[in-house]
Amino acid sequence: MLLLLSKYSQLPLKTKILLPLFFTFLGIWSVGTVSFGYFFTQRLETKLKAETENVSSLVMHAFHHEKQLLFLKARWVANSKEISQSVAKDNKAALLRSLLPLKESLQLDLIKVIDKNGVVLGKVRQEELADVQFNDLAVSEAASIGMDLFDIIAAKNNKSSLIVGLTSVKSTQEILGGVIVGKEINEEVLTQIRASAKTHLVALQNNQATTSTLKTAKTREWQPPDVAAPPTKVTIARERFIAKSVKIMGLNGTTAKIVLLNPVAPLEETQKQLWLAIMVFSLSGAAIFSLIVTKVIDLVTRRIIDLTAATRKLAIGDMSTRINLAGNDEISTLAQSFNNMAEQIYFLWLDQEKAYNQLNEYNQTLEQKVEERTQELQDNNIYLQKTLQELQRTQTQMIQSEKMSSLGQMVAGIAHEINNPVTFIHGNLEHARGYTHDLLNLIELYQKYYPEASEEIEDEIEAIDLDYLKSDCEKIFNSMQNGSERISQIVLSLRNFSRLDESECKQVDIHEGIDSTLLILHSRLQIQSKYPAIKIVKKYGSLPLVECYPGQLNQVFMNIIINAIDALHEYNQQRTIEQIKLKPNCIHITTELIDENWAIIKITDNGYGIYEYILPKLFDPFFTTKEVGKGTGLGLSVSYQIVVENHGGKLSCQSTLGKGTEFIIEIPITQRKFCPIKVINENNFTNDTVLQKL
Repeated sequence: MLLLLSKYSQLPLKTKILLPLFFTFLGIWSVGTVSFGYFFTQRLETKLKAETENVSSLVMHAFHHEKQLLFLKARWVANSKEISQSVAKDNKAALLRSLLPLKESLQLDLIKVIDKNGVVLGKVRQEELADVQFNDLAVSEAASIGMDLFDIIAAKNNKSSLIVGLTSVKSTQEILGGVIVGKEINEEVLTQIRASAKTHLVALQNNQATTSTLKTAKTREWQPPDVAAPPTKVTIARERFIAKSVKIMGLNGTTAKIVLLNPVAPLEETQKQLWLAIMVFSLSGAAIFSLIVTKVIDLVTRRIIDLTAATRKLAIGDMSTRINLAGNDEISTLAQSFNNMAEQIYFLWLDQEKAYNQLNEYNQTLEQKVEERTQELQDNNIYLQKTLQELQRTQTQMIQSEKMSSLGQMVAGIAHEINNPVTFIHGNLEHARGYTHDLLNLIELYQKYYPEASEEIEDEIEAIDLDYLKSDCEKIFNSMQNGSERISQIVLSLRNFSRLDESECKQVDIHEGIDSTLLILHSRLQIQSKYPAIKIVKKYGSLPLVECYPGQLNQVFMNIIINAIDALHEYNQQRTIEQIKLKPNCIHITTELIDENWAIIKITDNGYGIYEYILPKLFDPFFTTKEVGKGTGLGLSVSYQIVVENHGGKLSCQSTLGKGTEFIIEIPITQRKFCPIKVINENNFTNDTVLQKL
């Protein structure tokens, strides 16, 4: 719509005026033409339907006249003296001799004589009807009792129908029987009773055409209208008709239907000629209207174009432009107003020229001052931006350094306090195990050389279950040994994670740093409330010792894994227990060697993922999606600084909604550009060395 309006606004004035008028006229004229044509075509069709309705009444009248004539013929046969005498004497041979000439002279297809007992005395019929069986039982019974009526009967195969008339055969004293005369409803009969040559009649029995003046009505399938329906259009062999059905009811319930078919072809030809005349008239009117409107608009727009041309000249600075349009109409008045305006503009232009010269002098001085001030503001803005960035960086580093320092001191204190008693316990376990073995051996010697112990000793042995004590004592010492070693490993992991005594750049095993971080986060990975534990899947590649700041790198692992745990816990709150069981929480940690100079660490969770619009802001300082009090927005920012700035590596994030998030850490194997290297073999530390370091 906007595009059409834009194109319309670029058209010439004449076209702008002509198009709306033309389309408005065309629309109104087309609607009027179509309505006019539709009205008259409907009138013609309605007239044809009314004509069909009237013709159907005439056809029914002619059909009833034919049946009355048939009744008169029946009376003629019944009143014949030869017929009544033959019936009275039951002389069938004489009866047949009398019936044959009557059938031919009266042009009948059937003559049947019945006595009062219903016995057929004589019957003659046309050769075509010799093998046809008619449902005439009710008619025969009516004839046997001497009823006078006319009726219609149908063949048992519904392929022909008869109109019949019956009357009684009487003597002077009694009714002797009855006479039935009939005439087949065939094409000849239908041709006689149809009203005009252009209409066709079709006789139907049980919606099956028995005879018709239209051959295709018997050979092609078509649907006749209901008797109660008004005249309706039907199509027979691609030829259309207006059809009207009339019903004829017989005495025995036989129903025949006569369908009047009025061809539509003459009506369609008339409608076509009418539409052709309407179209010629419509096009002629449209052409005349367009010519008149075009001339009028051309007369108006020519003067407007002259006025527009003068306005353009004035707009480009031709102050001498004037318009000469004679007349008293609105355009002439507008032209005079334009001339007065041009005079006033000319004087204003002279005054403006003087003012412009003065303003130009002021502008030159002002522009110089504005440029100087703008440059000064830009310099100050750049300085402030650099100062702000440096302040934010310093603030982030101070917060992180203070946090790690406090964490390191706390971890060191805890490790020291734990390691002292553990070392004491671990050192004395071997002595306690030996002393216990010696005591047990001594008891066995006593039992060997003094098997007959006193009753009190036997009771005590049974009370303390000496045999179980011997077998379980070794298990207790093994459990105590394993527990002390486990505590020593935890102390070693705390030391490896904090690295307070190793702040310089060193060659370390990356896998030890990851394992130490997972050990510290062990409690957060376990079952939480109703949610199952988070599974850690480690796929460690073969990595050499990596030169890095181990404490800082452990901090990166800690931040990323904590974020993954928080993301999984938050995702669990959006799922049911069944959904969590189908897709358990899992964190994959993969390490591999890209080439001889680079190692890569991938930490992947199967949570909900991160929205695409958040990904560019992940490493911005103080940006967080967690609730107030649950996140500072510094973890990933500091991690990015540690990996990229302190180690010359790369830190990136990839996420797909519904699948999870993956953080990728790329670290160079050597850090010669950043720091001197001190090689540390973590596997050489024992419990004693850990105690000494702490």
